[in-house]
Order: sequence, then structure tokens, then C-alpha cells
Amino acid sequence: MPDDPPDPAQPAAEDLPQPRVVQARRWNVSLVWLLPAVAVAIGASLLVRNVFLTGPRIDIEFASAEGVEPGKTEVRYKEVVIGKVRTVSLRDDRKGVVVGVQLDRSAAGMAVQDTSFWVVRPRIGIGGVTGLGTLLSGAYIGTDAGVSTTARSEFKGLEAPPFVLRGEPGAIFVLRSFDLGSLDFGSPVFYRRTNVGRVVGYTLDAQRDELSVRIFIEAPYQKLVGQDTRFWNASGIDLSVNASGLTLNTQTLASVLAGGLAFENPPGPRKPVPANAVFTLYNDRPSAMAPPDGLPVRVRMVFDSSVRGLAEGAAIDLFGLEIGKVTSIALQYDPARKRFPVEVFADVFPQRLGVVRTALLQAAPAKSPAETGDAAALQQLVANGIRAQLRTGNLLTGQLYVALDFIGKESARASLNDGTLTLPTAKGTLSEIQPQIAEIVEKVSKIPFDEIGKDLRSTLAGANAAISRLTPEAQKAMAEVQKTLARAQASLDNLDRNVTDPGAPVQQNLQETLLELQRTARSLRVLSDYLQQHPESLLRGKPADAPVPQR
Repeated sequence: MPDDPPDPAQPAAEDLPQPRVVQARRWNVSLVWLLPAVAVAIGASLLVRNVFLTGPRIDIEFASAEGVEPGKTEVRYKEVVIGKVRTVSLRDDRKGVVVGVQLDRSAAGMAVQDTSFWVVRPRIGIGGVTGLGTLLSGAYIGTDAGVSTTARSEFKGLEAPPFVLRGEPGAIFVLRSFDLGSLDFGSPVFYRRTNVGRVVGYTLDAQRDELSVRIFIEAPYQKLVGQDTRFWNASGIDLSVNASGLTLNTQTLASVLAGGLAFENPPGPRKPVPANAVFTLYNDRPSAMAPPDGLPVRVRMVFDSSVRGLAEGAAIDLFGLEIGKVTSIALQYDPARKRFPVEVFADVFPQRLGVVRTALLQAAPAKSPAETGDAAALQQLVANGIRAQLRTGNLLTGQLYVALDFIGKESARASLNDGTLTLPTAKGTLSEIQPQIAEIVEKVSKIPFDEIGKDLRSTLAGANAAISRLTPEAQKAMAEVQKTLARAQASLDNLDRNVTDPGAPVQQNLQETLLELQRTARSLRVLSDYLQQHPESLLRGKPADAPVPQR
């Protein structure tokens, strides 16, 4: 069919608008994929946080996991949380537990060689009660940051907190002693009855046979320790009974219950000392504050009499001045005399004699190098008549001491053998009195009391016979004598009524006196009981009574 002619009413093809072609997208993202995209974003952020904010993981070994819970127990340093416990597992040999800890990135420097870890729990010790805050918050792991640069991932935890934290202001000093007494870790250190430090450790040196006690003095009190500072053991109640009598000395209540140390400075300027300086620990304050004794001279004394009442530590007295102490007492046997003498050794400090020592050294002739020095001073005393004698220092306790006095009349010499000086001795005053008493008793026992009684009875019988043969005048005189005796008897009866009668004034006064004595004894008994319970009242006095509440 031929083409139709164009219609003039319709527009031409070139006059029509051209279509706009829009190319459709090949991928159409659905909203279903939005949730997985958010999850991926969160995971990526957690991964970044784990990489950049989480620190190293460490393992800490403890004897027990008491109070430690995975995911809950925190790791703190100066009460700042630096990590958290992730795992708690048992060791393969079942001798402990291993706690896995995840540290924060900021605490990565804690995982070094000398860092210490311990579990903070409520503890009751000598230093007091610690860790009470964990009763509400639960136990946590405490940290003492180290200063080493060597990294470490496995640690051995402490069973108790260290007594000195690294960087704690103060200073540590070392005390040398032969006896620990009642001291222990945490025992307080006092200065003028004020707590300024504590005992942080002690070790026994087997080679030197002595103890090394380490103490920590808190800042700023470490400045009170000088070159001449004296330390002594202030533990408990110091009650001593010796030749000087009864001595009672106490410190604070804390030292009475838990033991402690005290120190003091002698008069004069204080010379500073560095940390870890070494001092001597004395047994008591008098020994600590005594002037320097110098080197002792070992002396030997032999007594033939009983030394009951003489104990180790008894004083060696020279005119009231204590110049030494007894160190040992031993019983010996003398086969020549078949006797049992007592050998007493003592340490004498001639430097305590002061200017007397200087004068004796100048007057002593130096015969040999062994006879020079302080031994020569003691030898000079013996040459002047000094002898050792046992004397009673206290009649109540019976304690003896060794007195050096001018007793010898004959010349004597103190022999020196292997560094030990043997002093001549003299009989004690008690040993001299005992033979005299025995002699008096022996003389009294020799008196013939039986024969004297027989003679007295025969004499009385002869007197009765003579009286019966008297003349009438003599009998009248005897009658008068009998009347006189009757009047004397009447006087005695009157005196008996006035004295022994229950209603007599003398009897009443005597009864009142006995009642007063009973009240006094009762008061002394109450005072004794009170002093046993409150010995500190000897120094501080009795406290004031509590006020009576007003109604």
C-alpha cells in the first residue's frame, strides 16, 4: 500500500520533543543491609579500642584465690583502677592459683621486673586494722609499681602488703641486736612516746650470730635520727628485781601489747646520717643512754662460799659505782682441798672510772705489753688492797652483787692469763656471820639445863624445910608477908579487871586499833589489785572519776 500523504493537522517529526534517556542503576541497595553495616562499624571500633587502649596481659600467682572473681576484681594502683581480673585457674601441681589480669594501655609500664602485686583484704595485725573498705567494695589487687625497664608477664604475688611502698617518704635504718624480744613485722617505733615509724623486716646473720632489724622512719621524722641516736627495745612491761630493788618501766599501751622500739638523742648537736645507717639495739633505756663503756676487761673471781642470790647480770660495784656485770657462774672442783669453789666471770669497764683510771694507769708500772692498758689499772687497784666480796644488795629479794672494796691487808697481785684477769676474793659478810651464829648455838647447846633444874629443885626443898623450922617471930613475919602478898594479889585482880575486862577502856581502845588495822589492810589489798590492773597509774596517777549525770 502506498504511503499515505502527510496530514497537515499533525506536527512534523522534527517539531516533536526529543525523549531524555536515563540509564537505570545496576545495583539497588536495600535497607536490609543497614544493620550489618552498623555491626561491622561497632566491631571495628572495638578492635581499634582493643589495639590502642588495652595493655598487656599478665599472670599473677597466689597461694589462694580468696575474694578474687573473674570479671569483677579490679587491679588498682594508688586507688586508681589500672586493670581487671579476666581468669582464675589452678596450677598444674595444685599448689597455688594463677590469676590472669588484663592491664589498661596507660598501665603498660607496670608489667616490669620489680613490680609487686598482693590481694587487699581486711587484715588485723600489729600495725592495726587495714583493708576495711573492701568489706563493701570487695577485695582487689594492690600494686607497687617497679622502676625496672625489663618487661615481665609472670609474677609471684605477695601474701601480705609490703610495709614500705616504693617512693614512700622516709628513711630505712638497720639495728644490730642479739635478741629480737617481742618485735615483729609492723611493730611501732616511738620517739618521746609518739609513733614515728615501724619495723619492716629482720634477718638472722648466721656468720656473725646477730640479728639485723630494719626499721622505717616516716618523713619528716627521719631527721630526728642522728649519728649518736640510741635505740632500745621498749616491748611490754620492764619489771626487774635485782640488787637495786624493784624497777617498773612501761611505754605506751601499743608497745605493751605488741612490742616496739624507742629512740632518743643525747644532749648536744645532732649530726645527720644517711639512709641504711647501722645502729646498736639495746635492751633498755638505761643501757642505751649510758656513756660509752669502751672495751671490757674480762675478770675471773673464785668464791669458796655459797653464791645463792648471785645471778648473771649482777652488778660489779666499786664504792657505789657500777663498773661491770657478771656474765657467767659455774661450779668447779678443787681436788687438792676436796672443795667445790664457784667460778664467776664478769666484764669490767675501767673507762667508767673516769679520772681515776687515768691516775691508775700513770701509777701502774708497765712490765710487759700484756700488762698495759685497762688491765694494768685493775691490777693497780688490787695492789692497793682491793678485793672482790659478795654482799647482799636487797634484803627483801636476797639478791647479791660483787663489791670491790679495800679489804685485803696483805699484798696481792691480780694475774693475767689469756686476756682474763683473776681478782683475789674475800669472804662475804654473810659467810662471816653464819659461823658466829653456829658458834653461839654450839655454846648454848653445851649448857647443862637438866643439872641446873635438879639443883634448883633441891634448893627449893631445903628452903621449905628451913621455913618450917622458923621461930614464932619469924612465923609472924611470914604472916605479914602473906598479907602483903594478899594485898598484891588484890592489886593484880584490880589491874586484871581494868585491863582484861571486855568493858575496860584498854580493851575498847585495843579493839578500835585492830579495826583500823583491818581497814588499812583492806585498803592495801584494793591498792595492790588496782596497781596490777593499771600499772600506768604509778606514772600518770589515778584518772578522775566520771561526772555523775544530772537527773
